[in-house]
Amino acid sequence: MRYSRLLALAILLSLISTASAGSITGVFQGRIVQLPSAKSKSKWLYVQGKNGAIRRANIANAVVEYDDDYPASKRHKRAADSLDRAIEVRVTAEQDEAKGGEWQATNILILAPRRNSQKPSRRAPDAPSPTVAKSQVATAN
Repeated sequence: MRYSRLLALAILLSLISTASAGSITGVFQGRIVQLPSAKSKSKWLYVQGKNGAIRRANIANAVVEYDDDYPASKRHKRAADSLDRAIEVRVTAEQDEAKGGEWQATNILILAPRRNSQKPSRRAPDAPSPTVAKSQVATAN
């Protein structure tokens, strides 16, 4: 009985130490603000999220894929060729403790462009709105 408790405790401690030694996996999404330089050995991709935070990830060993909704007419033969500034991506990466906590991307998903990504124009209307015109006529009489 005592031997089984010690064995169980030893197994539990080894599992805890193994789990804490692993890396953290994270997913972040946003628009690409800076691409990796062609000359560098490590390829750093900078992604800015909706909250304004910028994360960088090494994409040297990442698999780059298109989202299912991405238009076929805009796809390149190699998905990595579509990585460009202002493209929206979802990055899955591991935070490598051995390399100072840097994100090492494992997968990059190029997301389909949003349909309403353009802001509406704020130009003044050509004619006054009907409600304004009626109120102006009522005050003029």
